[in-house]
Amino acid sequence: MRPLAALLPLLLCLPPLAAQEISSPAFSGARMSPGGLLRLAPAGPYLGLKEKERRAAVENAAAAYPAAAFAVVEHNGNGELWTISQSSAALADAWSRRELRFTRHSRTAGRWFGHISGQFARGGDYPSNGWTARLGTTLYNNRYDAAVSLSRNTFTDVEGSDVTTFGLTGRALYPYTRHAGLNLGLQLDRVSASGYSGFSPAVTGGVNVYLPGGSFDMSLTFGEEGRISLLAGYTVYIGK
Repeated sequence: MRPLAALLPLLLCLPPLAAQEISSPAFSGARMSPGGLLRLAPAGPYLGLKEKERRAAVENAAAAYPAAAFAVVEHNGNGELWTISQSSAALADAWSRRELRFTRHSRTAGRWFGHISGQFARGGDYPSNGWTARLGTTLYNNRYDAAVSLSRNTFTDVEGSDVTTFGLTGRALYPYTRHAGLNLGLQLDRVSASGYSGFSPAVTGGVNVYLPGGSFDMSLTFGEEGRISLLAGYTVYIGK
């Protein structure tokens, strides 16, 4: 069987048949093309549905077309491709024709998240290794996030030295695709070590690789006196 990606251009180029009215509040009309491609025109209610609800709407609409093997839903330059098999629909792909490659995309994620990572700091007077944990929330349609953090580090050149850091981090998120994106933000830490206590501002930026239920994150933090920290860890989304 030919891959779906190879079949899609051929199916989309097939001439559609006459449009038919459809008795569904989610769609305003349907066109059946040769090759088993069903084109569905979404109505206002469809655009407000979640993926599970959209799947049910596509299955309901495709029930009237037994020969349909695929369904395409297009709206305002965006589109979805659904596969139809034994009255069940599955989302195979989604795209946007109007957005540029480096435009910020909205991405479904958990509103609350937990994060744990290893931390390796170099530069400045004392290199150190340790770990960082964060608890935070996404903001404004998952375009930003804010988190509180706890870090524990040990100076590599000083035995028995422990540094505890409490921090606040705010980041702008740039998920360019469903699978990867960038982040850029500011961080303010309160550092406590051997009787010393003070605040340390920093700039942070990195890469997110999105996985089911979370993401693998790698970032660099640039602090005072040329101190650079590399963090690599995992974020788990809590709830939706």
